[in-house]
Amino acid sequence: MCSSDLRKPLLLVGESGTAKTVMIQRYLNGLDGEVNVRLNMNLSSRTRSLDAQRILEANIDKRSGCTYGPPAGKNLVVFIDDMNLPTVDKYGTQQPIAMLLLLMSRGWMYDRGKELTRKDLVDTLWLGAMGPPGGGRNPTDPRFIALFNTFNVAEPSPETLSSIYSSIIDTDRKSTRLNSSHPRYL
Repeated sequence: MCSSDLRKPLLLVGESGTAKTVMIQRYLNGLDGEVNVRLNMNLSSRTRSLDAQRILEANIDKRSGCTYGPPAGKNLVVFIDDMNLPTVDKYGTQQPIAMLLLLMSRGWMYDRGKELTRKDLVDTLWLGAMGPPGGGRNPTDPRFIALFNTFNVAEPSPETLSSIYSSIIDTDRKSTRLNSSHPRYL
């Protein structure tokens, strides 16, 4: 899949250790750098809406009037990792998610200068990953999640895990047999 095929945002949801981030990073690494600019946005419990906006603004240029985007002829591919980690405030919102909801649903955000002018964002593609709520992760606004094509990433079966780790151990054993000066054998 090339980035021009991806027009609706994509979200992977699954427990820790299901390789959500690895899958998206592998996809991003396969994108043509001549046509795509990648941006990784890692959210945490301390991320504020201004933090998320500044990260975005550092990766876009003014094109004309109130239109902003990546350099001409390129797409900005934004990967939002740990989307449900931002803290829920006293109003029940996660500030960075509220800002991203406005931006993604309407295509613009406010310039936070004196004038609060509008910034239209173009040529931007969105990817996200998050775990289910619980253990420090918060429920995320369903209006925001509805903007994404959402896929569940299931945990690997015990047989799959056994196969993966057996392959790793077998490869390690073979390489140490070939290299008898390995520190384990000195």
